[in-house]
Amino acid sequence: MQSPIVYWRERKKEYRFLDRVGKLVSFTKIFNPPAGFEPWPYYSAIAEFRNGLKKTGQLVLEGKKPKIGGKVLGVIRRIGLQDKSGIINYGIKFKLL
Repeated sequence: MQSPIVYWRERKKEYRFLDRVGKLVSFTKIFNPPAGFEPWPYYSAIAEFRNGLKKTGQLVLEGKKPKIGGKVLGVIRRIGLQDKSGIINYGIKFKLL
């Protein structure tokens, strides 16, 4: 069983994308996700930021349609179902602006 402290220490590098605006480079709609990624279908994307870094993640649509070159914002959201150790997985997703 992994502790929540160890879990978040391993993900410190993801925080550099939080509250940063980038552009949508590519996206796809996932119809058959792996176990633990619900509800589906969902969108997965690649976003590019000003410093040239690219990051993959899920898209938060909120009623908007994604388009290549559109602006996205890095936000923290739940990325999966609760695992056996009781940890609810949170991570960086991209919200369309």
